[in-house]
Amino acid sequence: MTARGGLQIENSREEDQGKYECVAENSVGTEHSKATNLYVKVRRVPPTFSRPPEPINEVMLGSSLNLSCIAVGSPMPHVKWMKGAQDLTPENNIPIGRNILELTNIQQSANYTCIAASSLGQIEAIAVIKVQSLPTAPTDVQISEVTATSVRLEWSYKGPEDLQYYVIQYKPKNANQAFSEISGIITMFYVVRALSPYTEYEFYVIAVNNIGRGPPSVPATCTTGETRDFTYGGAKMESAPRNVQVRPLSSSTMVITWEPPETPNGQVTGYKVYYTTNPNQPEASWDSQMVDNSELTTISELTPHAIYTVRVQAYTSMGAGPMSTPVQVKTQQGKFQLNYMPKF
Repeated sequence: MTARGGLQIENSREEDQGKYECVAENSVGTEHSKATNLYVKVRRVPPTFSRPPEPINEVMLGSSLNLSCIAVGSPMPHVKWMKGAQDLTPENNIPIGRNILELTNIQQSANYTCIAASSLGQIEAIAVIKVQSLPTAPTDVQISEVTATSVRLEWSYKGPEDLQYYVIQYKPKNANQAFSEISGIITMFYVVRALSPYTEYEFYVIAVNNIGRGPPSVPATCTTGETRDFTYGGAKMESAPRNVQVRPLSSSTMVITWEPPETPNGQVTGYKVYYTTNPNQPEASWDSQMVDNSELTTISELTPHAIYTVRVQAYTSMGAGPMSTPVQVKTQQGKFQLNYMPKF
């Protein structure tokens, strides 16, 4: 009250708003003035984020992170965090204006929502947590378009995104050698070339991201096709039968054994054995004998006490391969027979 009977309100608030009247009292009685209304103008602002959470947060597996969310308004909003439909802030203790969510031992990527609400409305902001980890293994590796020296690989990938490229590792199956590697593949298919004909290979596909290489896929295997060519890219691509050995059984018979070619370029279907007493002649004029898929044969009706040169050639469905190194053998001497009756 002022000295002159006035009412002074300092630091008015919304609660001071209402109807006021002056009342005078003495020994005679009481008198009320005409009522007047007081309106307090309050600044009303809907919620807004002064510092929203970072929209994208990349973390390592098992690490910790604090998500900060700050909102303002008049009245000041309450701020809470949610993960999907799960409320992470207790209803009886919702902070005003600021809320920090502490995450520890993060194991998987997820979305978190900050909600700021007052009587004037509600706003939301989403923070994405992306756990950085090695990529998973590619799946469903398929092989097609198989030739004697190339195959086409296709695969699927259903792991985390943000891959950089793929790697293909391959080698002949069961071979005691290091894997060959093709890196920097950005498609989910690739044609592997410069393979050896009629060879069983195993292939692995690996995904790579900025963290490193993931585990390899399940192996895919196939056998390359056969070929007629003896050379590919300047390198010998087929070998002859190995370790050819000849042993005379009699003056007119010999037995021949050998081992299959080391790189036959196809499935061996049979052999052809060439033999002659005159190795200076072309092989086409030599005597020969076809042998089914066996590494042994016997040659008869030979000339006694003669030197024979022997060579062996392997056959596949694509044709004949190179001949083996010449091997020589001498047949046994025949028994001498009398054509007249001796006199006694």
